[in-house]
Amino acid sequence: MRLFYFIFSVIVAGGLFFYAGQSYAGQSYGADNIAFVNIQEIMRDSTAAKSVKEQLDVKQKSFQTEMTKKEEELQKEDQELGKERSVLAPDAFEKKVKEFKTKATQAQKEAQAKRDELYNASSSSLNEIQKAVFDIVSKMAKEKGYSVVLPSSELLYADNKMDITRDVLSKLNSALPKVSVKFKAATAKDEE
Repeated sequence: MRLFYFIFSVIVAGGLFFYAGQSYAGQSYGADNIAFVNIQEIMRDSTAAKSVKEQLDVKQKSFQTEMTKKEEELQKEDQELGKERSVLAPDAFEKKVKEFKTKATQAQKEAQAKRDELYNASSSSLNEIQKAVFDIVSKMAKEKGYSVVLPSSELLYADNKMDITRDVLSKLNSALPKVSVKFKAATAKDEE
């Protein structure tokens, strides 16, 4: 889940820096025109992020159970293959080894496809949350006259009066209480 928070932080920070770079003619740029948002707090406490994490965890556990079962089957088959080595003719044994290697390779591809599916679902969901956060911050900035809104991770120091995290979090929870994670199996094109 660290990857989940890292990806989200990078995406939102980029969007907020883009927003921060926009200027408004005729405005002064004093401390009253600057605010900051704690993205990690939003990702920890927002109902949307929590719903994404729960759905990803459930799917990951399901995938893990499935892959553990396949791994156990392959280990059992490998042990049986070892016992058959002295009994089978060399050609027959080589044929079984080749079949086993094909199964093992297929299992590895399936595991990678499932990891890709989780990653893609996570990214898509994070993008949805990121867009909502960006829209909320943009609207708040216009309403309250902020010229710059920065992620708190990029600050060395700022007065807590400039922190709009709680307001953003409240608005995000109202606007986007839950995100339905869309799991799509990786296609052959995605795997290449």
